[in-house]
Amino acid sequence: MSLVRLLSVAAPIVILGAAKFPASRLSHAPARTTWDSVYSLAQAGRGESSYARTCARCHGAALGGGDEATPLVGGSFLGNWNGQAVSDLQKRIIETMPSDTVGIYDRKMVTDVIAFVLKANGFPAGAADLTVEPDSLKTITITTEKKTP
Repeated sequence: MSLVRLLSVAAPIVILGAAKFPASRLSHAPARTTWDSVYSLAQAGRGESSYARTCARCHGAALGGGDEATPLVGGSFLGNWNGQAVSDLQKRIIETMPSDTVGIYDRKMVTDVIAFVLKANGFPAGAADLTVEPDSLKTITITTEKKTP
């Protein structure tokens, strides 16, 4: 079969096949995980200060949780968030915290606190701050599984 004939037969099949899978579905998984050094130590430090002022009253100084507040460190936290995007955590905090005055935390402060929570859970720091942009945070997955080289 000639190359021109082969392409005239194969091209419509490829195009029709691609139409079933929009570009958003073709990207299999978020590009990064929390093991990819997605926050900086300076950001985690800012987050620790903010956490102490705003979150510790419910979640505890050691991030272990309280009467009605879930732990933010350890197996319970990681089990709840494993496989979810960092944007989901950011959204949950912004839309539900603090429980007595929901919505008073700004995106930057929340993202700094997330950096502190990542540090407290043993995820490595890097050179750059975790972005505050939800669309970018969608590409970072919280995972308990370390990448293997």
